[in-house]
Amino acid sequence: MTTEFDCIVAGISCVDLLIGPLNFDQPLNQEGTWALDTITPTVGGNVSNSSIALARLGSRTAALSLAGTDEWGEFLISKLQNEGVNTSRFEQRAELETSATAVLMNAKREHIFAYKPGASEAIDRSLIDNNLDFIAQSKYLLLGYYALLPNLEPMLHEVLQAVQTTGCKTALDCAGGGGDIAPLDKCLPYLDIYIPTEHEAESQTGLHLPHDMIGKFRDCGASGVVGVKRGEQGILLSPTEGQFLAIPSVKPPKPVVNTTGAGDSFYAGFISGLSRGMDIESAARLGTAAASWCVTGLGATEQLQDFETTIGLLG
Repeated sequence: MTTEFDCIVAGISCVDLLIGPLNFDQPLNQEGTWALDTITPTVGGNVSNSSIALARLGSRTAALSLAGTDEWGEFLISKLQNEGVNTSRFEQRAELETSATAVLMNAKREHIFAYKPGASEAIDRSLIDNNLDFIAQSKYLLLGYYALLPNLEPMLHEVLQAVQTTGCKTALDCAGGGGDIAPLDKCLPYLDIYIPTEHEAESQTGLHLPHDMIGKFRDCGASGVVGVKRGEQGILLSPTEGQFLAIPSVKPPKPVVNTTGAGDSFYAGFISGLSRGMDIESAARLGTAAASWCVTGLGATEQLQDFETTIGLLG
């Protein structure tokens, strides 16, 4: 089947304001004025992070989200367009304010997010239902972060099922700490890819070992690729029931600056690899390489590289 896109990324899109370093152990009101190294505007959310990573890897990419017609909305759209991301279905509404996040960082590279939901909170199933013709032109739909989409979350399983009927494969990212097993349990049968962080998977399953977490996802009906991202310990991946692959992490090519967006970059690299025809293990390794480049930049997309440079990390 001929497709227009390798991946459409849908869900949260916002403007990020990178602020730091701050001393998280000291109340902010104890210091009248903080001397900072950076106050930098950039773009964030899974839509911005993953779509830019995919585009830089050479994948045909589109963004599907909501923003306002305010200055932040124009900034967000222009950033994506400058990266070669198709924004023809990225909707701007005058009555909405573009979502924004203050990313507060300390000297230890830890971060706290102060998030203003704005336009992203208005996302509901109509964003997907009204664009099924568009989604049908793509190999994959990557949707996130569902825990921050209160108007979409209750019927998320129906939305994913509708996407699969178009022939497009589905991938899901959660964020928000992971939450409980619901509504994920209803979604897993309609997911081709689901790979949360270890913390998120532990919250969802109540279990502590990655193999057991994956087993719980299978018990809920997951038949696609599932796994657990484990940071520096790599990724435990299960392509099919009973099959497990241990994917090692990749040493970053430069000092680690900020880990924001590493998971989004992994998803982008993984899907980019699969859309190129790579086997699951090779695609996952491409994902780990993309994540390693990501953490060397101040923002989630600053240091993302092209395909040749990224895969070069794998030797």
